[in-house]
Amino acid sequence: MKNVAASINGVAGAVVGVIKGLIVAFVFANILYTTGFDPIGGVVDLVNSFLGGGLAGLLALMVFASFMD
Repeated sequence: MKNVAASINGVAGAVVGVIKGLIVAFVFANILYTTGFDPIGGVVDLVNSFLGGGLAGLLALMVFASFMD
């Protein structure tokens, strides 16, 4: 059971790492070139959607942030 949990944790960590890298790449691409994609605005909208949900949204944001460790 520990191996399954470690496997899932490893895969989730890799996916989060790829997403972080893509966000950074899109931010730099948006600085260098004018694109129609706004990664910073997307992250702000995501956080606002969590915070707009009241206490449940705030708790969900805290759980989501805990996975990014």
